[in-house]
Amino acid sequence: MTSNAWLDAHLDLAYLAGAGRDFSKSIAELKIDGAVTWPDLQAARIQTLFATIFTERDGPPHDPAAYPADDADAAEDAGRRQLNWYEAEEAAGRVTIVRDTADLDSEIVPRLVLLMECADPIKTPEDATWWVDHGVRVIGLSWARGSRYAGGNARPGGLSPAGESLVDALEALGVGHDVSHLSPAAFDDLLARTSGPVCATHSNAAAITGPDDRHLRDDQIEAIAARGGVIGLNLFGRFLRGDGMPATIDDCLDHIEHVAALAGRDRVGLGSDADGGFGATSLPEGLQDLRQLDLLTLGLASRGWTSVETRGFQFDNWNSWLGKLLKPS
Repeated sequence: MTSNAWLDAHLDLAYLAGAGRDFSKSIAELKIDGAVTWPDLQAARIQTLFATIFTERDGPPHDPAAYPADDADAAEDAGRRQLNWYEAEEAAGRVTIVRDTADLDSEIVPRLVLLMECADPIKTPEDATWWVDHGVRVIGLSWARGSRYAGGNARPGGLSPAGESLVDALEALGVGHDVSHLSPAAFDDLLARTSGPVCATHSNAAAITGPDDRHLRDDQIEAIAARGGVIGLNLFGRFLRGDGMPATIDDCLDHIEHVAALAGRDRVGLGSDADGGFGATSLPEGLQDLRQLDLLTLGLASRGWTSVETRGFQFDNWNSWLGKLLKPS
């Protein structure tokens, strides 16, 4: 690992590949409004990342990540297609899928922590073991529109009975939970039912953006911190400002500092969500090329953060959380 490497806790790589993106070429070569391919991640020094298995409940029929609500077979198929792509990329020697703590030091980069964003591909709680055996280490029970297991930020509801059983199964398997898209009720139900690791891979502060279940209230930030969790800064411009104006690096720094003031500077990191349904032009001014991520740490330093603290935001805070989540080899 290079000393100036980054860890990004949320990138929808398999979704983009399924939509036709050629990861072997740079964004400049592809001439598209984007930020993420293998050459671009290398240039940005993003050496470890949470790579999603993202499926979209009731998404457009032409979308390879979409499936009809409550069609468990279709959801499983959509999730397995994305898992198969990650496994093929690893077999080709282009990535490492992080399965245990030793993989965090793999020289084959990027290192991918598989994050299931919406648990509907898990047909039943009993099937959770299969996904864990195939490398999934973090799970968000729902996306915005919810799932069979939990409400989402755009669909009210707590844990369903099946969701309670799934949480119990994931607890026994030692899986981490991503709360980024949970409804308020599902967030509360999850934290009440499990004592395992939690995080928010790509969520910002509602105190800045304005009330919206997609963003974290201050009490939720404190609850995640109390469980030893980390919160990842989402770089989607619309999630950084509540007034519709273009987002800036200072907006990013304001969110980081707000979370850090409540949770501690060791509980915040990057979860860019770059290209997560939007192009690079929707990222903050100055960060539409991820090679400029150092502007964030330079900005934090200008606000009084020490080199240890900026390094924590850049890599160490998430890496430490993973070190507690993963099992030894």
